[in-house]
Amino acid sequence: MLLMLGINPDRVEFYNLSAAQGPRWAEICTEFTQKINAMGPSPIWFALQKKKDASGIEKQAA
Repeated sequence: MLLMLGINPDRVEFYNLSAAQGPRWAEICTEFTQKINAMGPSPIWFALQKKKDASGIEKQAA
């Protein structure tokens, strides 16, 4: 379904950890942040920016 929306499925991960695994949670967050940063901005971000820019142009024209 993500592919149909133009979103790389690698941008989504699920983990099942206990509350006692705080250090592992921190590792997962760091690794995932690095992975996402390497992928670059989300296509959703680009779509929102495009929509924002288009709505700004329409308001200026009015």
